[in-house]
Amino acid sequence: MQFKKFRYGKISALAAFAIASATLTSTGALAAVVCGPSAVPVPADIDGVYFNIVTFTGGTAGGSVPGWDINLYLTGGALYFFWPSAPASSFGGLATGTVYQALSAGAVIDGTGTYSVASGGGGAANFVNWQTTNTGKFLGVRFFNESTSAINYGWLQLDTGASGGFPATINSYCYDDTGAGITAGTTPVSLQSYSVD
Repeated sequence: MQFKKFRYGKISALAAFAIASATLTSTGALAAVVCGPSAVPVPADIDGVYFNIVTFTGGTAGGSVPGWDINLYLTGGALYFFWPSAPASSFGGLATGTVYQALSAGAVIDGTGTYSVASGGGGAANFVNWQTTNTGKFLGVRFFNESTSAINYGWLQLDTGASGGFPATINSYCYDDTGAGITAGTTPVSLQSYSVD
């Protein structure tokens, strides 16, 4: 009888270990979505902010932000974006043609989309959706993750103002570090809040 009791206890311990392992694996899979810790104001000047999505760092010069992924800046009284050129075809904002989209929550950002690298030199037409008042809209982005040497997809939740898109603030930002697509507004489970009715 003692043997059966010991065996049962061993099976229960193994079952508990299997459940704990499955839980850890599930949590690890969810950890693919990475979000930044704080809002980033966009200075209303020609330098604006050079921003590295992976390291959550920004600065007023590309040389001061290694691996920067996007530069948001003011020129001609309006908001524009500028992108790195290398590696080729690994940067840009989700667009219809070359017009940057102002996405709603739930929009898909992945490798099937069209990504523009239009900058201020191309004129205001490409930025029409961002040179106006926006609250709660998302810029879908494709960028080169220097930590994994892979293209990643993410979003910047930007609020923009009526004066050519200023004042402008990156309120939040997330990306999937596995290279998979992401939906605008997706955050890790650890950042979500729930209520029980």
